[in-house]
Amino acid sequence: MATAVSEFEPWLIDKLKLLKTDENVFSSYISGILESDDSIEDKKEALEGILSEFVTQDISQHVNEIIDKWQLCQPKDEEASKPPADVDIQLAKLLDSQSLATTTRKEYTDEEKKIREAILSQYSQLSDKEDSEENEDEQTNSDLVKNTNVSDVQAAARERREQARLEAQRKKEKDREDREKQKQQKEEKKEKRKTQKGERKR
Repeated sequence: MATAVSEFEPWLIDKLKLLKTDENVFSSYISGILESDDSIEDKKEALEGILSEFVTQDISQHVNEIIDKWQLCQPKDEEASKPPADVDIQLAKLLDSQSLATTTRKEYTDEEKKIREAILSQYSQLSDKEDSEENEDEQTNSDLVKNTNVSDVQAAARERREQARLEAQRKKEKDREDREKQKQQKEEKKEKRKTQKGERKR
């Protein structure tokens, strides 16, 4: 892969220079697309998207050229060039290697065991501490909710008392105004009668 990159990168940089674009920025994008596990069609589509930013003509031709060069620079897979071996033999080898992998167990030295135990105990203490902190946070949160509820109820009660007091005060003032009006009306009637009596006497 290193040889592929060492051959392909300079070629790509020259190509991008010819296309009059920032080779430092776009070469890494293009290499990233080519190195991905996507299909050739997906790679072509992605490259067309990038090239269309700075190329107006022959985009697909440039894309094909880049992909062809990339494939040429790839190291040839030696396994693929070998003649296919018997499938049963390959399967047997694969199964043997898997069974060996599953049966081999790593033996730890006393030093490694101590370190491992220390790490595990430290980790369990940390997780216990985190759990207790979470519980405390939950408790604090629930306490906050309770306190808020109590204060909300108290505030509502205070508001109702204040409103009742204001209404009582308004009622008192209205009653006083009504009494004053009645008194005034009586006074006016008295005055009227006096004037009427005075007129009759004349």
